[in-house]
Amino acid sequence: MPLNTPTADRRTLLKGLAGAGLLAGAPLAPVVAAEAASSGARTRVVHGVTITDPFGWLDDAALDDPQVVRMMAEFANAAQEIMAPLGGLISQLRAEADAAIPPALAPAPVWDGQHGYWSEWGPGGRQLWREHRATGERQLLLDAVESDAHGRPIGDFVAWGLSPDGTVLAFATVSTPEHHDIRFKHIATGRLHADVVRDVGVQITSERLVWTADSRGMIYGQVDATGRPSQARIQWLGEAQAAGPVLFEERDPAFFVEIRQTTSGRFALINSVSVDASEVRLLDRRDPSGPRLVSSRQPRRIYTVDHGEGDRIDILTNDTHPNFRLVSADLAHPDRWREVLPAQDRTGLAWHQAFRRHLMVSERHEGASRVRMLDRASGSWRSIVFPDAIAAAGFDRWTAGPEANREPDPAALRLGVATFARPRELFDYDFASGTLVARSGQNRPSDRYLSERLFATAPDGTVIPMSMFRPRGQPLRGAVLYGYGAYGVPSDPDFDAQRLSLLDRGVAYVIAHVRGGGDLGGAWHDAGRGEARGKPVDDFIACAHALVAQGIVPPRQIVSMGRSAGGWLVGAALNRAPDLWAGMMADVPFVDVLTSLLDPQSPVAAAEISEVGDVVNDPAAFGRVLRLCPYRNIPTSKLPPIYLTASLADVRIPWRGVLKYVARLRAAYPGNAVALRLDRDGNHWGPADPATGEAWRAERVAFALKALGIS
Repeated sequence: MPLNTPTADRRTLLKGLAGAGLLAGAPLAPVVAAEAASSGARTRVVHGVTITDPFGWLDDAALDDPQVVRMMAEFANAAQEIMAPLGGLISQLRAEADAAIPPALAPAPVWDGQHGYWSEWGPGGRQLWREHRATGERQLLLDAVESDAHGRPIGDFVAWGLSPDGTVLAFATVSTPEHHDIRFKHIATGRLHADVVRDVGVQITSERLVWTADSRGMIYGQVDATGRPSQARIQWLGEAQAAGPVLFEERDPAFFVEIRQTTSGRFALINSVSVDASEVRLLDRRDPSGPRLVSSRQPRRIYTVDHGEGDRIDILTNDTHPNFRLVSADLAHPDRWREVLPAQDRTGLAWHQAFRRHLMVSERHEGASRVRMLDRASGSWRSIVFPDAIAAAGFDRWTAGPEANREPDPAALRLGVATFARPRELFDYDFASGTLVARSGQNRPSDRYLSERLFATAPDGTVIPMSMFRPRGQPLRGAVLYGYGAYGVPSDPDFDAQRLSLLDRGVAYVIAHVRGGGDLGGAWHDAGRGEARGKPVDDFIACAHALVAQGIVPPRQIVSMGRSAGGWLVGAALNRAPDLWAGMMADVPFVDVLTSLLDPQSPVAAAEISEVGDVVNDPAAFGRVLRLCPYRNIPTSKLPPIYLTASLADVRIPWRGVLKYVARLRAAYPGNAVALRLDRDGNHWGPADPATGEAWRAERVAFALKALGIS
């Protein structure tokens, strides 16, 4: 039965595929050729251009198609031929990573009222704890091993929220990719309520579930059949889910609905968001009868809202400059904005949070993080200085943790700081004294490593920053160059214990902060999309050339690396300059770009219109994508070795496109070495089994070292 039918038993089929040796880590199946037959090719004419896809038959193929099974068997054997000789090195690398992981730091509770909350990983999965502020008494609120009504473990929660009266804990778990269930647990008795809210969308930027002020209802976003949160609704406890009112419905498929809560706690925010536009509604949690629009959506205008106190809201917006400015408005007239902080070139405002006495803003400047504070009483701004200039620092979900600052008028701001050399550490910034206090303990960084800021110049003269992590006091034997360059998403330094194995062997890890990402703000994003969608590729190649020209890395000793849209970047760079690279690595790569964007049912087609244009109706946009598409432009010559990963359950980057890419790489030149690793149960964010993720990290390092000729 094809897997795109609702009743397909995906797990049974995938288990069978694993048993046949078609997934990573399974025994090998016999090699069976899976070359494209002429009958399998697809030809079509788009905007007067004839395009032929030799593996087009895969676009409609099911996972249980015998031809797909044979192809996957061939690829599994090819990957094993490449990786098997590295088995001893991979085991050594994993041992090195285990030894390099710093001790776990003590939890740092997030204070909210009389309790501080935190989550940690227990023997059976994720746990939610709290500590009483006055007595220090600790209580386990939720454990993944607890049983549901059917006696099954509830599993790891991805979001939670305590009712305002403190009696009921709501928590969300994943049911299927992009779909979540919300359940309710009575704190005093530990019993689960009968209510289950199905098909809930939980945004990755927040872990807070939002209640009505009377503790009777849950405000949530409901997903449609495609996995897009399209409605804002209320679930009244004790009532059928279908009876809950629809507060707002988003009919534009390019937009999705997310539910948040203002810092003051007074309002729920119903955010309707696309890649390049947004629209916000305020819902008074005390009277959730109807949301109030802040300002009607406008093309290419994004704004986010928070409320700290009184009758004023604070808004971050790109209405006058792509790098955003900070404005405020009265609740009585929320669409009349007054400027608080103007926009700047090469510095982007990324996040804000409104407290009663302070207003916080995080910035992106030349690829680095900065945090500024406004004292509302004096009207003065102050910058917070961090120990390491090359760091990901801030108070948002990615740096400080989900809803790390829950109280409306705190004495200190919780901040997170992550660097190449150390995992994320938590600090409290005391508003009164202006000092940083470590909250989670500190791991002393090794003096064997060094972080540096480098720069390259693109062909059009634009200066491109790079962040390099290298061994101290020794010449480099090579480098892994990472890039992303899409959707305004910045590429931040992070700690990876396995990465240290590269540095210990004389290999640097470098981030190229190419255009298209958000590394320098919204203007940097705009400079790499639309008609300029090829600029990130120019930048990435320029960064590689700069590393060689500046004498930092020997020629042809650079392995490129990307993920998702970064797979498009490194794939296009490989096609354009194949002799520049020693190898390429890409996780869940977006490589069959043109096919996806010509398919109206593709989960990325609508979002990509703002990135590349409308390829269906605009010949110029079609031409851009045709020229940049990694799958369509593979050279017919020997390429450096390639390592790829993909998930069979990924709804964003379907497995078909990755299989087609591998098939075409192998067909372009018989000697091309391509190692493809497939995961059956994970999603776009990685394998479901942490052990698989750890194994792949070690494999990537081993693969890079082999590509660089380093034993």
